[in-house]
Amino acid sequence: MRAAPAILNRTMMVESAAVPGGNLERSLLERLAQALEEHGVPYCQWKGHWSAHRWAAGRGDVDLLVDHDSSADFRRLVGDLGFKPALRSGPRQIPGVESYFGYDPAVPRLLHLHVHYRLVVGAFWRTTYRIPIERAMLETSGPGTLFRVPDPTFQYVVFVLRMMLLQCGRPLLALGTHWRRSIQIQLDNLEGLTERQGLATVLSRHLSVIDLPFFDRCVASLRGGSGAIERALLPDQLHTRLRPYARRPRIAALLTATADKLLPVELRRMLADERMLPAAGGTVVALVGGDGAGKSTAATELSDWLGTDFAATRGHLGNPPRSLFTLAVGGLLKAEQQLNRMLRRVPRPASHLELLRYLCTARDCYLLHERLRRFAAEGGVAICERYPVPQMRSHVGPCIPALLPAQPTRLAKKLEAMEAEYYGRILAPDTLLVLRLDPELAVLRKPDEPADYVRARGRAVWDTDWTGTPAHCVDTSRPLPDVLKDLKALVWSAL
Repeated sequence: MRAAPAILNRTMMVESAAVPGGNLERSLLERLAQALEEHGVPYCQWKGHWSAHRWAAGRGDVDLLVDHDSSADFRRLVGDLGFKPALRSGPRQIPGVESYFGYDPAVPRLLHLHVHYRLVVGAFWRTTYRIPIERAMLETSGPGTLFRVPDPTFQYVVFVLRMMLLQCGRPLLALGTHWRRSIQIQLDNLEGLTERQGLATVLSRHLSVIDLPFFDRCVASLRGGSGAIERALLPDQLHTRLRPYARRPRIAALLTATADKLLPVELRRMLADERMLPAAGGTVVALVGGDGAGKSTAATELSDWLGTDFAATRGHLGNPPRSLFTLAVGGLLKAEQQLNRMLRRVPRPASHLELLRYLCTARDCYLLHERLRRFAAEGGVAICERYPVPQMRSHVGPCIPALLPAQPTRLAKKLEAMEAEYYGRILAPDTLLVLRLDPELAVLRKPDEPADYVRARGRAVWDTDWTGTPAHCVDTSRPLPDVLKDLKALVWSAL
């Protein structure tokens, strides 16, 4: 029996999961751990103890095993703490496993809980195995540095099985040496914390398909102490013993995994996005405000923040992508203007071609709105700048009425009606965030633009009474980190 390294103790090598700077206020994960204890929910963190520095900062996930009978209590508890359930795409979903994301202002990324109601090991594109020892693991778990952790004997068993099952169908991995060296520290520590008689008892009582001699052969293989043929055959022998608990991947999962490996990232996201979807469904978030209020910066930050884990996109409805028809009309308008200059002809005010150009802009805005709405309907989060809202028609809205003469032609009236119809078909956003900034401060932030223009646009937002509307007003005269903190909290509550 190997002695346990002195630097690691029985609480399973967990580094402090407290978020830097979070001493004055408990972190979200600390509040979760305390709530689970107070409500008596049987659970434990069944793996990942060596990566506390990563998952406490939002890099990676916290793997929790929760008693199946307490799943309703767990879901209610994490919901009260602000965690949001998320779904993987169909082929990536594993039965008995759920994901939750939480927002902690002290952490730069979202916190990810990977919750198992059944102890399932393996990736979605490979054969997965349920190791039927959940209840015994939960009953013997004890306090860790942050979350409860299983007894070392159970951790030892699960770790060895996980490492061996990784090699099923991959004989070259079994014959390699690099990956074996990378697991020796964990293997040494867990073996040192495990009593031989306790190991035999756990296997015979809770996992009788794995006897102690076979388990010893697996450990020897992981240490490189067995022959090449033995190392190549053992994973398949383990698969045979665990076959009653195996779930083979579907064809769609294999195709998805192949795309993950072979296709470029952007094309892969178009065909089969690996990012998650909020379980409550997608949403459209609109950012409106005057020039200098920080709409573009906020939209970029929010889409990058959410886009790391969720399907998120960004759209600028004040400057939508131009269709081919719009480009053609724009080319004709430029040609008309050039001809007027060449002939020294005074252009007519609001020519039909100019009005048509504004109609094309309205159509492009509607088409972008349509794409963003479909994206949200499929479960994504759309972050939109300059979204047309009734209170802000001077920023994004119909432009033709202000250009019409006192006696417009029938064609001009028709173009006006069509433009109004396009903007009228744009639905209200699910969440409206108004970035309010004093117009004089906006002028200082935009020294390269005409002061009167910036002031007027800022005044349109500043003087609007937003009470009685679903808008959330955010003061953007404050430092950017404070503004982003409020915006992230509002967006997160809307998911």
